[in-house]
Amino acid sequence: MEYCYLPTEIVPIYLLTFACFQAARLAGVIPVKVALRCRPLVPKEIAESCQICLSFVPGDPQMILAKDKPFSYDYVFDLSTEQEEVFSTSIVPLIRGIFSGYNATILAYEQTGSGKTYSMGGAFTADQENDPTVGFIPQVIMLLFQQLKQKVERQFALKVSYLKIYNEDILDLLAVGKKRTSQIAIREDPKGGYKIVGLMEHMVSCAPETVLCLEQGNNSPMVAAQR
Repeated sequence: MEYCYLPTEIVPIYLLTFACFQAARLAGVIPVKVALRCRPLVPKEIAESCQICLSFVPGDPQMILAKDKPFSYDYVFDLSTEQEEVFSTSIVPLIRGIFSGYNATILAYEQTGSGKTYSMGGAFTADQENDPTVGFIPQVIMLLFQQLKQKVERQFALKVSYLKIYNEDILDLLAVGKKRTSQIAIREDPKGGYKIVGLMEHMVSCAPETVLCLEQGNNSPMVAAQR
């Protein structure tokens, strides 16, 4: 095999609220940023003699496919980039922006096997707290509550939901019993933007409670049945 396309993942794509999006667009600012993260070859690909066909421009957010196809992004993370660098560079500013009134969305998108679950940390459990390869979701949880401790002049209420979209069905991963199959719908909000109707919300007051919700969702029968 001469070369193979190295699976990649795009993280994060993040958006402001709809109102902020409109204002930003009118001001000529693009409120969506895209980061490209490329993973190393896995043992199976190495055994099949696959070769990396990407190169990177030092100091420039650009990736070159083969030898003559450059692509530019807001952030580019090469094969050696660790979780902490990706998190601190592209995600920490989003969390801090939440306290200025902005919404933040982190979306990992690419084909199966590209490393989305690894980067996002969706399979995180409490006993991995000190693992340097911890993904973005648990890191966001820890940072969020650290920031809350510094905002002593304000009061905050935090609610957690966890859903999965599978075959165009919206599954509530925090629901129990018959509530798991309750009708959930995405509807337009009269106040602007969209909302998910019928999705359970859990009040949380600390990082361990939030991690418990993450573990509960990961252990949901609806997740296990689709693995």
